[in-house]
Amino acid sequence: MTGTNKGNLIFVGPLPPPILGESIALQSLYNSEKLHQQYHVKKINLSKKDFEHPGALSFDKLLQDSLAILYAGFLALRMKNPILYISISQTKMGLLRDCVMIQACKILGRGKVVSHLHGNNLGGTIDATTGIARKFIVHSLRKIDVGIVLGEKLTPNYRGYVKHVEVVSNGIPADFILKNEVGQGKKKGPVSLLYLSNLMFEKGYIELIKATTALIQEGHNLRLDLVGGIQNEDEFQEVKHYIAENEVDHLIQYHGLKQGEEKKRFFLESDMMALPTKYKVEGQPMSIIEGMAAGLPIISSDRGIIAELIKDCGLVIEPTVEGVKAAIKDLVTNDAERMRLGRVSRNTFEELYTEDKYTERLVSIFDEL
Repeated sequence: MTGTNKGNLIFVGPLPPPILGESIALQSLYNSEKLHQQYHVKKINLSKKDFEHPGALSFDKLLQDSLAILYAGFLALRMKNPILYISISQTKMGLLRDCVMIQACKILGRGKVVSHLHGNNLGGTIDATTGIARKFIVHSLRKIDVGIVLGEKLTPNYRGYVKHVEVVSNGIPADFILKNEVGQGKKKGPVSLLYLSNLMFEKGYIELIKATTALIQEGHNLRLDLVGGIQNEDEFQEVKHYIAENEVDHLIQYHGLKQGEEKKRFFLESDMMALPTKYKVEGQPMSIIEGMAAGLPIISSDRGIIAELIKDCGLVIEPTVEGVKAAIKDLVTNDAERMRLGRVSRNTFEELYTEDKYTERLVSIFDEL
C-alpha cells in the first residue's frame, strides 16, 4: 500500500514510559518506517502509570480508559474500514475496555481487528471472569480477525475463541550491539553476571542475589550487576541490608535504570545474564533478546516462552535459590561452555530476533487482511 492507497490503522497499546517489554515492543512497531509508509496510523496510548498494580481501579485509570474508548469509536467512524491493532490487556478491567474497542471497530467502522498478546495470562483472566462480563469478552474475542502470540506455547491463552492465530517473536534493532562489538567491553577480574529488568519480587532478583552471595562466600570469583527500576522500595531496602550484612556490597551492586549507551555498556561488560523469573504473565522478555544480541549465555526459567527462546544458548532453571545457584556455578566454573553458549546466543539473535524481522512480519499480517 503506497500513496493514496494507504490503509487506515488504529494503534492501541501502552508506549513508554514506563519501560516494559510490552511498551518497548510496541514502540518499535510504531516507529517503523514501513508501517507509516503503508498506513495512516492513529495511536491511542494506554501507558501504565502504575506498573506495580496494573489492574487496580482508580479515577485516573477509569477516565483514561473512558477517553480511549470514545476516541477509538470516533476513529472507527471517521476512518474507512480501519484495522484496529490492539495490544490486548491481561487484566479484567483492561480486557473489558479492549473488548469495547473491538466491538466499536467492528460495528462503527466495519473494520478488521488484530490483537497482540504480549504475555501469558490472558487465558487465566478469561477463566476468572463469569456471567455477563464473560459472555461479552467471549463474543468480542470471536470478532478478532487475527490473534498474535509470541510463541506457539502461548496460543491457548485465546481459549479457542480466536480462530486465526499467528506467532510473531519480539525483536530489537540489529545495530543495538554490532557483532564486532561483542566481547569488547569485558574486563579482567570476576566473572560478571548481569540482571537487567525491573526489580520486582516476581522477577526473581532476590533469589539471584541470595544465590550469588552464597557462591561468593564459597570462594567463587563472581560479581552481580543489577540494572532496572525499583518496584517496591521497602522490599529493596531489605535486600540492600541483606547484601551489606553479608559483606558482598562491593560485588553485588545496584545501578538504577539505564537506557541507550549506558544500558549497552552493561551488556558489553558482562559475561552472562540471569533472569530467574516467576512472573505469571511472562511472555518473551526483551531484556533476554538484548542479552542474546550481546552474545551472553542466559540463565532463566520456564515461564512464557523463555525455554524456547534460550534452549540452545542458555540454562533453563527452577527459579529457586538452589536452582539459580547451580546454574551460575556451572557457567562460572566452565569458561569454554560459557563462551560457546555466548556464541550461539548471538547467532540465534541474528537469525530470528531482529527488529526488522519483527516489524516486517506484523506489517505483512496487516497487509493480508
